[in-house]
Amino acid sequence: MALAAAGTLVLAACGSDDEPAATDAPAATDAPVETDAPAATDAPVETDAPDDVDRSDWPDKLVFTLTPSQETGGLIETAQPLADMLAAELGIEVEALVPTDYAGVIVALESGQAQVAGGLGPRQMVQAEEQAGAKLILQAERFGSLLYVTQWFTNDPGTYCDDEPVADEDGFLFCNGVLDAESAADGPIGADQLTKLEGQTVAFVDQGSTSGYAIPALQLVEAGVDPIDGVDALFAGGHDSSVQAVYDGDAAVGVSFNDARGQIEETATDVGEKVVVFGWSGPIPNDGFAVAGDLPESLITAITDAFVAIAATEDGATVLDELYEIDNLVPVTSSDYDVIRDLEQKLGDVLS
Repeated sequence: MALAAAGTLVLAACGSDDEPAATDAPAATDAPVETDAPAATDAPVETDAPDDVDRSDWPDKLVFTLTPSQETGGLIETAQPLADMLAAELGIEVEALVPTDYAGVIVALESGQAQVAGGLGPRQMVQAEEQAGAKLILQAERFGSLLYVTQWFTNDPGTYCDDEPVADEDGFLFCNGVLDAESAADGPIGADQLTKLEGQTVAFVDQGSTSGYAIPALQLVEAGVDPIDGVDALFAGGHDSSVQAVYDGDAAVGVSFNDARGQIEETATDVGEKVVVFGWSGPIPNDGFAVAGDLPESLITAITDAFVAIAATEDGATVLDELYEIDNLVPVTSSDYDVIRDLEQKLGDVLS
């Protein structure tokens, strides 16, 4: 994710990052959500929950769904441990569910297949509330910030860089002044390069993703490029996969949260040199967590407190970092995502 001065903010989930009135996300259905989650068991749940909470109206089991910001099979390996930690805090069984796409998370909430959702991108947070009737409870914090950006990157710096790419302390290359940025508020950067994307293949993340599609689509519109007919869109399915597509040469340019290049560095050790970041969007509110609106208030409070407690432990912090590179979880209000509602209004019919 964020690297040196140019990347002090990230969004891992960003991901699908989602919406209200004017939405381009697939309509919710009652179809079952595909999942690779381990089968639930009837084994007793060890609990750290206090004994003075009235649990008379709590369900016997919760399903915890997470946004597949990375390839689903990889994410599921760390999803159940977080569900187990939540179960220990609450004293009831919690099963992890990772749908195959961003829209599946909202479907799971709306249909009642899941009662808790994590890693919800900004647009998903709005969708969860307005489409699925969920309650927003927490927002991710990274490097002390509640904001992140879309980053634009390329394997053709000669075309999209106005200056010589420069490396940060980890050897990752940036151009057009991106490395000089100190926070998300310094964006947008390099937006003038987007006019060159007419007719080019662009790697996006998912149509439900804020930083991986909605924000860059709006930036293309502002640059005079039709995000649907003006470019050859390649939907990679994850932020890491979008970086991989540009690394492999399947697309000349791609987008992700900043700095998703680190997610494939283990297998593509030269990704920081081969894939150059040439632009940033403006600031975007981080992803978060939500719960079904019909849960008992005492349980909603308990779930909120449980995640905060988990984030404060060494094991919990490790799992949250592995899942979405989350440093901390803080209380959130619906108005924190008003900028996303404005985004949906601006996109209007463009993505419908």
